[in-house]
Amino acid sequence: MLTSPTLLSNMTAANKNTANDSLSQLGNDYNKFLTLLTAQIQNQDPLEPVDSTQFVAQLAQLSQVEQAVQTNTQLETLSSQISGLLNLGGTDLLGRDVTIQSDMVLLKNGTTASTYEVGEAASDVTAKIIDPLGRTIRTMTGLSVVAGTQNQLGWDGKDDYGNPQLDGIYTVQLAAKNTAGEGVDVQASRSARVEDVRFQEGEIVFGLDGGETASSVTIKSAR
Repeated sequence: MLTSPTLLSNMTAANKNTANDSLSQLGNDYNKFLTLLTAQIQNQDPLEPVDSTQFVAQLAQLSQVEQAVQTNTQLETLSSQISGLLNLGGTDLLGRDVTIQSDMVLLKNGTTASTYEVGEAASDVTAKIIDPLGRTIRTMTGLSVVAGTQNQLGWDGKDDYGNPQLDGIYTVQLAAKNTAGEGVDVQASRSARVEDVRFQEGEIVFGLDGGETASSVTIKSAR
């Protein structure tokens, strides 16, 4: 199972912005402090010199804050490096076959590799195949209803009249009911080949055969 770096990347970006803002504010505080200290020393009463103890204490506090901000910046850099390593791990799937959650059906040479899974025992599963123009070309009833397993969709690439359809990407709409006629959860999946790996805004995006893309969280297995 892949680990998505999205959350880590978001945290990194937030930490980076916070660190930059803190460093900027710290620089302003230092300048104001030194200006105030210089002005007070220049205008002090020679007979009653200013007690520098408080200034020294404040200067020490500012130094501690500076060290904390620098530590946060170093942690932000480390988080970026870890995020990069996680992204690099996505290239391991390049050229491999994966099973993804998807309602898209790739028809190739009259065959498909789509499956579905029902969350509980179902007595009736219906599938509608929709072409790229949004037309329902095939309605399939009485499909396999084994719970907890990947059931084969079994579409033969033909419409309701037995006419072969062109290769391409289609959509499947699934509906499942139990013996009481109540709807139950059903999730479509398909096998796909990973053709490229992209890094977009800190997240791994996989380019699949047929032109579909998928994130790491939709990949159920790889082989």
